Parts: sequence; structure tokens; C-alpha cells
Amino acid sequence: MKRAVVNPAILSINMQSDWFCDIDGISQRSGDLIDNMLAETLWSIEAPLAQGTLRVFEPTQTEVLTAAPLLAAFYNDSHNSAMLTNTRDLTALEVVETYQALRTNGGRTFLLEQDGVLMGDADFRNVTGSEAEFAILIGSRTQQSRGLGTRYAAMMHIAALRVLGFERIYATIIPMNIASHRMLEKLGYQLDQSLRAASFTDAEDDIAMSIDWAQFKRAHTELLTQVVIIARAPLNNL
Repeated sequence: MKRAVVNPAILSINMQSDWFCDIDGISQRSGDLIDNMLAETLWSIEAPLAQGTLRVFEPTQTEVLTAAPLLAAFYNDSHNSAMLTNTRDLTALEVVETYQALRTNGGRTFLLEQDGVLMGDADFRNVTGSEAEFAILIGSRTQQSRGLGTRYAAMMHIAALRVLGFERIYATIIPMNIASHRMLEKLGYQLDQSLRAASFTDAEDDIAMSIDWAQFKRAHTELLTQVVIIARAPLNNL
């Protein structure tokens, strides 16, 4: 199938309406959009909130290379490393390789910014059909436990369920990660004891949770009116 070429200047989705796009002058309702175009486009999600302008975006290779040293520092922080269950420090090159591996396996990787400053990263991984696993990190310890993670995660889930085609998203955490557990509950996640949810866990005591579009929409009606989703570029331009 031919890849859709999307000009980021002319395709945007404003969540204040039954989202509506104009592609090269051709107006189409959401149900008529080409699934292939949605899947093969890099997306940016923005929201002007009290904390400043928050932006979650799928980076180009150049942007990953630029962010990698700071991301490595975030990952290697002793607290963050423990919550991520990392067993050793990562180099910037290994961060770049991790991003490449995730994308090769169908994952969607995102960088998180506040007023242009890198705050962390997140991704949807282990993608199978319309399901995926979610992971997120606010890197700086001084910026954690301030609600930013919940805001960024909510913005990502709007994109995941609106334009990436995911219908159910899973997340797993270690029992001691109380902050992430609280964040997931605020998003609308519920404990999931299904075999499918258990397949994402790494240890017997890991906590598995999941959410679908109906659950998320009920929990975040207000945010749905604030977020704008913008197509950046086709994935094949990376």
C-alpha cells in the first residue's frame, strides 16, 4: 500500500469537536481516515496547562540523538533506576539503540517537554494488534510527584486511543512504586488479573493494570477539550 505523505502544517486534530481533519484540501470525518496513514505518521500532542505548555511527541532520529545523553542521566539516577528495575547504567548510545529496537518491533516512542525543556520520555511497547503496554518516566527528581506524569500520560493515551488505533493499554509496576500506581489509578487504570495482563509482568509480585477507551474517556472529559494532536511527518521519512 502506498504510504500517505502528510504535511504537518495542514493536518491537526482538535479534541474540542468530533475530531476533524483537512488533508490537502480534502475534508474527511474520523471514520473515513486512512488507517495506514495514522499508523505511519509521527505525532505530537500539545496542551497549554497551568504547568506551562506540555508537549509529547514522537521524535525523529536526530531528536533522539540529541536527547540521549540527558535521557541516559535520567535512567541512571539511583531512584529512577530502582523503579525501572534496571540492573546497570546505560550509555547514550544504548538509549539510541533502545529507541531503534522499540520502533523496529512496532513500538511508539515519545519525548516529553515542558516549555521546550526535556522532562522525560515514554512509550507504547509490546504492540499486538490494538493492544500495547505503556511506560513513562519523568526524569528529574525535582519534577516528580507534581502531577506532570499524569498529565503527560493522559495526553499520550488520547493519541493512543484516537490516532494510533489502540483499544486497550496495559501497564505493570513493582509493588514499591507507589507513585506510578497512584498515577495509573488517576488515569482510570484498573487492576487486571487476566492471563493477557500477566504476560507483561517480569516478576510474580508485579502489579498488572489496564484501561480501555471508555474508561479513559470517563476519567478525562475535561482534558479531551484541551489537547491538540498534530501530525509531524511520515515515519518513512526518518
